[in-house]
Amino acid sequence: MASTMAQCLASGIERADESCRPFLLKPLSLPTPLEPLAPSSSHYAMLTTPLFLLGLSLLVLSLFASHHLSKTPIEKLGQVGARGRWCFGWNESFTGDCGGRFFHWWMFGGSVWIRAWLCVWDFILGSCCVLDDEGHESDLLGENLFACINVSSHDAVPPEMLETKTEEKGQHSSSNEKDEDSQENPPGTSFGVLGYDSSLGAHGPLILAPLRASILLLAWCSVCSFLVMTHKEVAGWIGSVKEISSMPFFEIFLSISFYTLQGIQSIMNTGKTIDGDINVTASGTDPPLCVLFPTMMYATSFIAQLEISLYILAKVCAVLKILPWGVSHPGGPRPHKIVRVPQWREGKEHFLPKELLLGGGGDINSSKWRCAVAHDAHRDTLIKFKNAASKATLSGEPFGRQIWTELESQPPSGQGKTEDDLEATLGKVFPETISQNGMKKQPKKGEEDSTDDKKGDQLFFRPFIEERRQSKEDQPDTIGNFVHNQFAASGKEQEIKGQKPKEDRKKLIQTLASGGRYPPLAFDPSKNPNSCDQLFRAQMIASYLEKNDGKLPEDISYLQQQNTAEGQSIPPKTPIEAAKRGIAFYSILQTSDGHFAGDYGGPHFLLPGLVVAWYVMGRPSVMISPDQQALMLHYLKVHQQKDGGWGTHIESPSTMFGTTVCYLAVRLLGGDKDLKWVKKGQEFIQREGGAVMTSSWAKFWLCLIGCMDWKGHNSVPPEMWLLPNFFPFHPGRMWCHCRMVYLPMGYLYGSKFIYSEADTDPLIRELREELYCQSYDSIDWDSTRHLVAPMDNYSPIPAFMKFSQNCLSIYENWKIFRPFRDAVRKAGLRFCSEYMKAEDLQTNYIDIGPVNKALNMVSAFHAANNDINDPSVRNHMMRVPDYLWIAEDGMKMQGYNGSQCWDTSFAIQAVWECGMLDEFPILSAKVWAYLERTQILSTNTSQSSPAFHYELCYNRDKFYRHVSKGGWPFSTSAHGWPISDCTGEGLKGVLALMDSPIIKSAVKEGILNNIEPSRLFEAANVILTLQNEDGGWATYENNRGFGWYEELNPSEVFGDIMIDYSYVECSMASLTALAEFHEKFPHHRTKEIAFAIHRGGEFMKSIQREDGSWYGSWACCFCYGCWFGIEGLIKAGESHTSQAIKRCCNFLLSQQRPNGGWGEDFTSCYDKDYAENGMEKYGDYGSGVVNTAWALLALSAAKCSDIDAIRRGVHYLMKRQLDCGDWPQEGISGVFNRACGITYTAYRNVFPIWALGRCVATYGSTLDED
Repeated sequence: MASTMAQCLASGIERADESCRPFLLKPLSLPTPLEPLAPSSSHYAMLTTPLFLLGLSLLVLSLFASHHLSKTPIEKLGQVGARGRWCFGWNESFTGDCGGRFFHWWMFGGSVWIRAWLCVWDFILGSCCVLDDEGHESDLLGENLFACINVSSHDAVPPEMLETKTEEKGQHSSSNEKDEDSQENPPGTSFGVLGYDSSLGAHGPLILAPLRASILLLAWCSVCSFLVMTHKEVAGWIGSVKEISSMPFFEIFLSISFYTLQGIQSIMNTGKTIDGDINVTASGTDPPLCVLFPTMMYATSFIAQLEISLYILAKVCAVLKILPWGVSHPGGPRPHKIVRVPQWREGKEHFLPKELLLGGGGDINSSKWRCAVAHDAHRDTLIKFKNAASKATLSGEPFGRQIWTELESQPPSGQGKTEDDLEATLGKVFPETISQNGMKKQPKKGEEDSTDDKKGDQLFFRPFIEERRQSKEDQPDTIGNFVHNQFAASGKEQEIKGQKPKEDRKKLIQTLASGGRYPPLAFDPSKNPNSCDQLFRAQMIASYLEKNDGKLPEDISYLQQQNTAEGQSIPPKTPIEAAKRGIAFYSILQTSDGHFAGDYGGPHFLLPGLVVAWYVMGRPSVMISPDQQALMLHYLKVHQQKDGGWGTHIESPSTMFGTTVCYLAVRLLGGDKDLKWVKKGQEFIQREGGAVMTSSWAKFWLCLIGCMDWKGHNSVPPEMWLLPNFFPFHPGRMWCHCRMVYLPMGYLYGSKFIYSEADTDPLIRELREELYCQSYDSIDWDSTRHLVAPMDNYSPIPAFMKFSQNCLSIYENWKIFRPFRDAVRKAGLRFCSEYMKAEDLQTNYIDIGPVNKALNMVSAFHAANNDINDPSVRNHMMRVPDYLWIAEDGMKMQGYNGSQCWDTSFAIQAVWECGMLDEFPILSAKVWAYLERTQILSTNTSQSSPAFHYELCYNRDKFYRHVSKGGWPFSTSAHGWPISDCTGEGLKGVLALMDSPIIKSAVKEGILNNIEPSRLFEAANVILTLQNEDGGWATYENNRGFGWYEELNPSEVFGDIMIDYSYVECSMASLTALAEFHEKFPHHRTKEIAFAIHRGGEFMKSIQREDGSWYGSWACCFCYGCWFGIEGLIKAGESHTSQAIKRCCNFLLSQQRPNGGWGEDFTSCYDKDYAENGMEKYGDYGSGVVNTAWALLALSAAKCSDIDAIRRGVHYLMKRQLDCGDWPQEGISGVFNRACGITYTAYRNVFPIWALGRCVATYGSTLDED
């Protein structure tokens, strides 16, 4: 059969032989729209084909129209209508995230035709795209495919949703600021337009439909041209093949080829019938019309056939589940797992140098360092820079700011309503609760002695009378034996009554802050490289005791009573009592402005970048003081591992990336190269091949300081920013963190910036020899560009990216390109400089993160001609303290300017779910005040900053920024970058507090500022605009790029950084926030919110793993992801008995450890596989309190029927709780970019409280059973 088919195909003509007829291809008969493609035509005939010209015309017109509409204010374009939402979700609700944007566009993009028709129909009916007077949607609405219009403060709201406005509002800032009601938006402001993928409004489908048609037609012309040119050759080749029987699969291949050719020809030949009809009707017409009509008809027929075929094919693939994963699916386990482990010298305890840390008293309570917050932090900074030669200013909301300073607290000086005023007011309003921060009355004498129960793990704190014993045998082995070994209670009543009250208080503070570690302030990385945040906690505990006459909160006040000193412990009887004790302790740590602060360090590569910036800027002491240098050196020393290296983060084994930059920082900070520990760092680098083997980010810092030639670094051309926005790969389409790091990198690379004294500085000359295995001058730098040590190569650079980098190297170094390069580079540098200035002003000189903070500061220094007194440089230096944190391991640079809003939003939801908002009124009121002041660009203070100007549509479009106003940040309002999950959690925190009668009363009486409903509408609208096309939510912006961008990832050390993917965490936080918002405000964008929730739920199911788990991208790891996954699906309407929920519950139950807990470490994130031994190294027999809390939150949300498993988990949390209400600090809990861990010291308090409260609410008294 194959032989006959081959012979027939080879002939290409009709035959009389009947055996050939089934296999004969019909002769090529081209219709009028494709006639120029005839075989006798030239190779360029396609360019004159009518169908090609039609497609090209549609493409050009669509692009011009979209450009015009993208510049039109969204108010004039409309919003998403009900029918438009239905059409948009026609396919997503059925398939979820399938195959990525490119695949999805080809298979399902045909629905745009229906949306275009509805737009035309709505226009014919004259519909209006607005909300009616009651906040309901009109019956007929237009459509906006990409974004949702924001609702202004003037939108009507149902009367029952309005809160009573206070007659007198507290001012946010200085007295000369405008009242909030009179604050007007800048002219032309439109908060609904996306910054980069500008919305096309209600006209969107009318542009996107012909755009899609043009692409399909141009692709079809290319296929037809190829077919015509190769038809004879292909058929001849098939007929010329000999010995067909010796080729096993040739017959199958031949059959597929035949029917494919036949099918394509049949589509091409459909035009002949159309030609005949047109020739009859168009006889006597002008020749152009004789071509135009058949071309239009042929195009319509072809597109209709293709769209129907593609959609049917896609649905079949979806049913059979053979669609590829979408770009947001994190994928399965990595084939190459991490096998190396960090190693430190065991038994080596490090203490902070007393001369640097402590005051005259010589203990933690007389420390000369303190953490200043909000206005206090601003006052300290202004004093520090008061002698500056140029004007320097601090802008943005002060609430949430936290800095470590050596200056004493300064009194307020006419700064309006500050955090001090808030605390004073709340102290007057709730005088009976000032000593315990709770509504519960003091128990009667003797009530605290009503139990004789004891648990070993809770015998931790008591009044501390005697000095600690120093002998080795007295050191504790477990939490339960800690008090007995650390202190000996004498039982003497006269000592208990306080003959040494000051000493007793100091010991109490130290031990309360130690988190179960002995001795206080000791840091031993071999036991745990994570800090316990003892300095900050000690400061807050001391401050609390000072303000409350030495009394602890009522629920842990037994620690100061006689029976505890005599060896009796009072363990909590029930889970809710344990939760309340946890809240009582955590309330002590709340700052004066209402947020919860903590160590957000962990990565080792951040601090060296700041040190390099400080050094190349001339080492200004106002930026890093000598004492700070010493504390930084201490941090680097104590985290050095046994092999002499440093990890990428604190729990990472040594890497060349971490070691190279840390060694560089040690030397720049004054570390003597002859010291033993410094020598070990150099030996590690030499042993691994020298600094040429480190990753690209480390090489960049080496180039800046003058320790590497720029030829050794791959090109980062600033002129990339000059590409048109529609270019397939544009920097503006990258994830914002990646974009904002490579923006200043491009500027500094394009400027070839080098430390001005590099050639004469003796230290730099020494480093040039210390960092390499050969003479510095003999290195062939261009040949080292692609070198990277295997230990750094988490994300190997693909071959195509290496090829591109080699091409750019030619572009950089060949003289023939110099005239063009110099011309475009100047323009690129100008744009980069302008863009960095916009970023600085939008973030009040904080910048999005620590890496681009240091790079932007160096860029500003260069742009100011190395003038350290330039205002922009000074403003940058004033914000450096925002990133620095001191703990028992020294001074570090944090991964952000803190996690204030994130931690605080979680904390208040935990208190709310425990049902104790009104039992801790001061805590609740301060959180309300903080969240009110932290909503981005929503207060008078924030709107008076330069950042508000950049919220204009023009500026957001120019600088690729998403809408910001109304969102909540990860850290502070001044930071200025809203995030989907932070906005969601912040909104949920406010909604939770709205349930509190005390908060309602305080707002009504003017004690607390009101949060108008319109501000909550803005938050909901920010969340709606952040939903991706796949139904999920990304972090800061919508996904603007494509999955193949990751093939251009140049970092080597990080994974999945190129685009803003949709994540289970962001999707759950956003989805649940919309659901809870809808419960409070059911009339606001009802159908739109319901549709967004539905799409979000479908996305979350699409990225669930086969084993039922979800991969957590922002914490360790699967327990975290499962909590977000289950809670999100439940809020989206998924049944508790659905297969998706059951599978996840079974996964979690299978990971429960014998002691009742759950545990994971960083390897779960790195390997994308559940850690086999749990949190073996830094937990409790493989379990950890944070992972256990996440698992319990997930299982209780799913109403898991395995009560015994829940009970065991709850009892584990109760057992691990210290008797002060704290929990021990265990392993690292956060992660980013797949490969780097980060610290959240707040998690050990917040999530156990939350889990206990939810489990009690779900399972009640059944948890109390043994």
